[in-house]
Amino acid sequence: MRILIFPIKLLQHQAENKISQMLDAQLKLINDTKRFLNFFNKKTFKPYFNSIFYLATYINFIGSSFLRYIANENNNKFSNLAHIYKDILYSLNYTNYKIYHPKRVFKYDKIILTWANKNNFDRKGLLHDKYFNIRSDSIKKTLWFVVYLDKEVPKKINENILIFKPLSKEWPNLIKFIQINIQNSYLILKNFKFFLASISNHNFFANIFVNAINPFLNNKVKHIIMPYEGQPFQNRLVALIKKKDIKAVIIGYIHSPPLAMPTNFIYKKHSPDKIILNGADQVYCFTKLLGWKKSKIKLLPSFRFKKNKVNFRKKIFLPASVNSPSKIVNSLKFLNNQGYIDLKNYNIQNHPTAFAKKNNLITITLIEILKKNLKPRENKNKNNFSIFAGNSGGIIEALERGAEVIQISEFSLFDTYSKKIWPSILSKKINKNIYFYKLKKKGNLIKLGHKHQKIYKMFN
Repeated sequence: MRILIFPIKLLQHQAENKISQMLDAQLKLINDTKRFLNFFNKKTFKPYFNSIFYLATYINFIGSSFLRYIANENNNKFSNLAHIYKDILYSLNYTNYKIYHPKRVFKYDKIILTWANKNNFDRKGLLHDKYFNIRSDSIKKTLWFVVYLDKEVPKKINENILIFKPLSKEWPNLIKFIQINIQNSYLILKNFKFFLASISNHNFFANIFVNAINPFLNNKVKHIIMPYEGQPFQNRLVALIKKKDIKAVIIGYIHSPPLAMPTNFIYKKHSPDKIILNGADQVYCFTKLLGWKKSKIKLLPSFRFKKNKVNFRKKIFLPASVNSPSKIVNSLKFLNNQGYIDLKNYNIQNHPTAFAKKNNLITITLIEILKKNLKPRENKNKNNFSIFAGNSGGIIEALERGAEVIQISEFSLFDTYSKKIWPSILSKKINKNIYFYKLKKKGNLIKLGHKHQKIYKMFN
């Protein structure tokens, strides 16, 4: 027995060491990213400084390429170049933006900036906002500035709603696209990375956004609130308000569940005046790791995620962008064969923004083929795990709602959760890129909100 036990203990110890090394690498990446951003706070990079950088891990674009560079993980240069070109060319979607103004001018002292689709509007033209869980007529003297994500505009729009529609059916305006990129070309002489960030689609969008919202900013506005993601257009709005010397308090609401690597929330030159967080672990992460002062933070239960029943069990959730369909399918096959799950009983749920993405569709097809070819199991597995592939904040929501979660990681440095970043997370490595998660205590990552929660608490 001793001969057998020793190697098992040795393997467990090696696995624990690898996990510890990965967790240390995540902390190192956060610190190195902060240094990277601080470099661009020099006067050379006025007027926007580091606010033009959007360093997020959950999509493949210029920002994630920067993160791979910072982490010294730029192994596939061809793939990174492809992501950069796609990022820049996506700006063509924004060259024919349109603005739908209110029919008459009304008095407002608050602006709520949000995103919406056509199905968020009712027949009366009212917006039912999914981030704050309120209706657009529930707060007086408020202008709703809506970044509209569909192509067809609602037939009726309430008078306190302004729709900014960046997407268009029209042929892209190549002249405008070329003009904006030429205007930024001088930045190559300052710093190539700064130039590259300046011509990303996120900064192209930021340019047209600040032009659209500028006429509606005045000294009568006391509060501006937005679901905050650290995107350049949001930080450029802060810069514009400071430049115009408007005394409005700018509040960012962190609406999404905590991501494994929250590098997009590192404090920048033009971050909001205050942010709303939904859990004690979030406060720890933002103050201890991401550079935010505690005086800028307000802790409130979530407005977006309520104490209602949501079924996460026996579902496979795909990320916004699948990188390796084969890795996900092979991992599901392993989980099935090892008795963790009975794959035939699982349904696939694609990410809401990825219904036309090639790799996501390939993954769904391959999983369905695998399910059909699996042999029937004599003893049906009774486990009801929620399975998440790749990078997803949905893991945290599922845990807070009582689900048991397995994650199939595509890139561990970006995807996997660490107790050193989120103290309430407990994790166990099942296989090379497969992790099991549970919580020490519910409510520390997302404190679920209640039905009659008032948004006015944000303004106090």
